[in-house]
Amino acid sequence: MDIRTRLEELSVAVGPYRVVSAKTGHSPIPVSGLQFPTRATAAEAASVATAYRTALRRYDPAVHVQDLIVCDQGLSPAEEQFPAEDLPEYCHSVTAALLEILSRRDGRVQRSVMDRYLDAAENTPDRDRLSLLLIESLAEAIDAHYTARQQYDLLRATADRLPQSPGTEAPLRDTLSVLRSTDILHSFELNPVPDDGHRVTLHGYRVDDRDGDCIVLPVAVELLRRQSPPPQFGHVARTRDGWTVHLSSGAETPEGPLAVVPSG
Repeated sequence: MDIRTRLEELSVAVGPYRVVSAKTGHSPIPVSGLQFPTRATAAEAASVATAYRTALRRYDPAVHVQDLIVCDQGLSPAEEQFPAEDLPEYCHSVTAALLEILSRRDGRVQRSVMDRYLDAAENTPDRDRLSLLLIESLAEAIDAHYTARQQYDLLRATADRLPQSPGTEAPLRDTLSVLRSTDILHSFELNPVPDDGHRVTLHGYRVDDRDGDCIVLPVAVELLRRQSPPPQFGHVARTRDGWTVHLSSGAETPEGPLAVVPSG
């Protein structure tokens, strides 16, 4: 399957949603003229289109990789009152920003992630699972190819491309609340520990593990939207319905991985 075929599968002849540039309100190639039956299918199409345009720009620097958003057909982007993001929309926001950063630095990683996604799309009818697969594939690729410092630089740049979140006195709680609201996790518990960190319990964390290791990329990106210091992930362990993660911050430089943390 290729990207255009996948977009055709997601679209319908007449639908209430389209994918447009946040800046111009127009639908660029390859989603020009396409309509979608749900926000979830349109969000997935936006991720696919972002990958297409970043790949195209490697051959034609004049191609702009625009911030693509889902828009109701009856409203302009400026008029629409966007609801809270659901899981596919949230995953699109993160993956589109990260794919854009990767396209400037390492096209090989981006291509491998999209190849895996397109292969899985043929046999994965659950749109939530497919959206999570993109997150998982990106996390595994970043973990395999980049040092801790490089991972921080990538995820810091990704967070900077996402809408700004107001600074608060509880960035970790706010981070986990967002992931709960988008249905990436069911619930969480925060318990302070003596080294000025927290033992975080994630219940119903829907991001699959990688050979028993914990994929923490969504937590890292969401935290970096609220704070500059890199999060430090310590010991992680499986629970009956999720993970416990030791998490702290305050170090000037990253001291460990930010995409996948080994368990044990």
